[in-house]
Amino acid sequence: MLNHVVNRFIDRQRWLEPVADVLQKLIGGFYKALGGPGHSLKTFLHGTWLGHPLHPVLTDIPIGAWTIAILFDLSYVIERSHGWVSAADVTIFIGLLAALGAAVTGYTDWNETIDRERRVGISHGLLNTLVVVLYLVSFILRVTGGSRGLAILLAYAGYLVLVTAAFLGGELVFSIGTGVNHHAWQEVPTKFTKVLLEGQLAEGVLIKGVAGDTPILLHKKGDTVCAISETCSHAGGPLSEGELDGSIVQCPWHASRFDVCTGQVKGGPATISQVRYETRIQNGQIEVRRSEDTLQPN
Repeated sequence: MLNHVVNRFIDRQRWLEPVADVLQKLIGGFYKALGGPGHSLKTFLHGTWLGHPLHPVLTDIPIGAWTIAILFDLSYVIERSHGWVSAADVTIFIGLLAALGAAVTGYTDWNETIDRERRVGISHGLLNTLVVVLYLVSFILRVTGGSRGLAILLAYAGYLVLVTAAFLGGELVFSIGTGVNHHAWQEVPTKFTKVLLEGQLAEGVLIKGVAGDTPILLHKKGDTVCAISETCSHAGGPLSEGELDGSIVQCPWHASRFDVCTGQVKGGPATISQVRYETRIQNGQIEVRRSEDTLQPN
């Protein structure tokens, strides 16, 4: 199958690892150097405020713009009308502007990846960077009176690379699961289900319980017992092993932050809230069920 051939080819590209190491240090170092504002910027670029990854929202714009530009260029080649020239130039420029946003958000998301996900991701990113370079040169030729024929050829070459990069983007999501909601396949109890003995939950700590096959994160403060999904929605990290800061739990894997009582995302890279559960104590057992007020779409 094509994806098997592509993945084997990527795995043989040993030079990708040192490139990925350098890029992740640069990206991570950039946000870290900015301190608090850097964390806020990073959270914004992940799309936490949107409740959905921002990167795929932006990627459709350059793909759509450059697809239309192909048709405009082709119309110019056939009819030699300068109206098509202007239309193609404008759509390529729109695509370039959107591609910059897609690149920044994409590399920000990729910075949290490891292993095969990182290799496929850096391949996707480098190919898209090449696409931007090809379209940028094409645009410069167009607006400076350079060879229109060469500009069109560069744009067509860029589109072919774009399709290849898009294939790898699909591989990241559909084969590896990058950016998907890690609660999507969990069985969420809708009726009160036993999860933990009351005596096992000490105040002010994070405890993992299990409702059926679903891991639940429990936290007690005073007479209130809070419960949310224990599996981080971003990449599946165990929140029970994270750090608790007041009412906020931080994932030990990529530092996503959630309100331990509402499940609301308080900091990226996560974009989707945790499932929130109602709790009750019956005969010394803590029981939970999915809350109607949960912010999690699952």
